[in-house]
Amino acid sequence: MPISQRKTPGVYVTELDGFPPSVVGVETAVPLFVGYTETANGSGTSLLHTAQKVRSSAEFTAIYGGTARPEFTLRKASQTDCDLQLSDASGTPRYYDVVRIGPALPILATAMRLFYDNGGGDCYVVSVGDFVQAQQGIDVEKLIGGLDVGGRVDGPTLLAVPDGVLLDSAAEFQTLVQAMLAQCGTLQDRFAILDIFGTEKIDPDSAVLARDMSELIETFRTQAGDDYLSYGASYFPFLATSCVARDDVDFQMFENAPLRDVLAGQAAVLYEGARLDYVTALIARTAEANLTLVEVTALDQDLCAALPAMTELETVVAARMGQLPPSAAIAGVYAAGDRDVGVWKAPGNAALASVNAPTLAISDAMQEDMNVPPGGKAVDAIRNFPGRGTVVWGARTLDGNSSDWRYISVRRTAIYIEQSLKAAFAQLVFAPNDAATWSTAVSMAADFLRGLWAGGGLAGSTAGQAYNVQCGLGATMTAQDILEGQMIVQVTIAPLRPAEFIVLSFRQQMQTG
Repeated sequence: MPISQRKTPGVYVTELDGFPPSVVGVETAVPLFVGYTETANGSGTSLLHTAQKVRSSAEFTAIYGGTARPEFTLRKASQTDCDLQLSDASGTPRYYDVVRIGPALPILATAMRLFYDNGGGDCYVVSVGDFVQAQQGIDVEKLIGGLDVGGRVDGPTLLAVPDGVLLDSAAEFQTLVQAMLAQCGTLQDRFAILDIFGTEKIDPDSAVLARDMSELIETFRTQAGDDYLSYGASYFPFLATSCVARDDVDFQMFENAPLRDVLAGQAAVLYEGARLDYVTALIARTAEANLTLVEVTALDQDLCAALPAMTELETVVAARMGQLPPSAAIAGVYAAGDRDVGVWKAPGNAALASVNAPTLAISDAMQEDMNVPPGGKAVDAIRNFPGRGTVVWGARTLDGNSSDWRYISVRRTAIYIEQSLKAAFAQLVFAPNDAATWSTAVSMAADFLRGLWAGGGLAGSTAGQAYNVQCGLGATMTAQDILEGQMIVQVTIAPLRPAEFIVLSFRQQMQTG
């Protein structure tokens, strides 16, 4: 009660704030995914071109539907490197390849499984179209439009566009990559996780694999441009995942006539009499239209039980659909690391879940040019190690020549600190630009950084070695700055850098006595 309102003699208590306003850390690993989805419906409302927060894989499926169903056909092949080998009734071997026909269909829904399998949590999704629209081609302008929608939303701290690798040309992919980096660098509140266009076209059995990989990565470095490189990291190669199971595939995903020919050939080898008639009738039913989902499932199970070729074909297709760019998995690794340790943990040396192997094997020699290239645009490798599985074996931004911003964890820690302080200092806008306000700002920032240092997020054996905050006339501001309404707070931090190169020194000691 103000003194002027006190009428009765007595003792009054006035409470004074003993602590300045606090700084609450912003969320750090909330990806924005942009791409095409089966649907985009939230409780009857269209969510196309809307940044929708999604908290789980089940919620994504409920809003955006399931995975795309590309169509495949069977073509005769040579014995070398064929997908399927069968024998006809005379015992002559026949060889077939499983080939996708039609346009490349979106992979965002499958990539989201990989995100959640690797520790992903809350994220934002912008659907830019459905599968019917995607059949006309993945449109780079629509993807960039989805990025723009996400750029108007506070909350996302990562960017990933798995469908970008399906664009028609390297030039379109370049436009997308530079748009992602530009948004991150302009907003300064998010970090781009980039895939490498054309990876799936490299033959893993090529005699010149190292050369092919080097040329592809050099092309990507050109596509990345020269701006905002510290706000993005790229990963190579693609991943052979278990995100698509054989049960997700059925006979309707194959061109019918070639499929019936192959199945009929195996049936003639395996059966005769009434049993052959039964299996032949099953094969004929695959051409029927308007089968219900229940009928399709039952018929597919009967075909797989009777004909091993059907099971083999579906296994091949599931593996083909499970080959994914790594960006979604890496976003999950970021989220898991931030949750378990903190944003300052380098997102490297992490084993990937639901991944059988990288699609290309990278050796130490191959990785040398990826990790420390002369031009500085580092590409982080994903490698397979015996006993460990598939591991993220790199933690560098694209700005590999920068002593300040070489490491992903340093850039993301800086984003975390900057955005947390920015949000907290908003309450001081229009406050008197005087010593009291300066002291409040310094106390707020110092308390926040002290907590970060105590939690292991900054280097230094003492708080003074880990950070410093200054604000005041003659220290960070001139009289002219104050006249112009500027309050300048200078924050110095000592970020943690990963132990990227560990050297073991061995010395022999002479035996004595």
